[in-house]
Amino acid sequence: MNPSRIRPGAAACLFGIVLCAAGNAPADDTKIYKSYDASGRPVFSDRPLNRSSQVYAMFDGTHLWPRAGTGPVSLPQLSARRRSVEPIVERVAQSHGLNAALLKAIIEVESGFNANAVSPKGAVGLMQVMPATAARYGRFNLYSPEQNIDVGARYLRDLLALFDGNIRLAVAAYNAGENAVIRHGRRIPPYQETIKYVPMVLERYDRFRAQPAS
Repeated sequence: MNPSRIRPGAAACLFGIVLCAAGNAPADDTKIYKSYDASGRPVFSDRPLNRSSQVYAMFDGTHLWPRAGTGPVSLPQLSARRRSVEPIVERVAQSHGLNAALLKAIIEVESGFNANAVSPKGAVGLMQVMPATAARYGRFNLYSPEQNIDVGARYLRDLLALFDGNIRLAVAAYNAGENAVIRHGRRIPPYQETIKYVPMVLERYDRFRAQPAS
């Protein structure tokens, strides 16, 4: 990240999932906000800067609180989880004609690479698949990393086909459902969660695409 994009006084800086503590970690959780400046570029800070500001992540100096709400995960633990499933992601992505970077981006935002994650709404596993969604494709053990990624990839593949390869709309539909995207004129639905979710996935997608192939 360009240091000029981080406002002075921020307790932490954020590039994708990598957080860098500035000085001693605060005793309380730090809310990391993402805002946009006048030219439309993102700025990360520890306080709202303007009307575009939204909470991007929570960080206590050691742990990130993932979206699935399953508790904190340390950054080394997150990296270890990612490495453990990357071979599966690569294999599944190839079998369904998907970019592995996009699958990893969704997994990181959805579950923090936690195969046992369960959301309050009942979404399960790495890709936070709803049982009803999985049932469209057959019977799956959603706690199995390979089966969870496989059914999530099938759904993402179908969303990309439905929205003519538009990644933004497919990602929005993965979060809000394809009917919500269609109902809102094939645009990102005006739901606060989805509005935050799409750029979070796309930023990680860009980061993973930029990494050398393993």
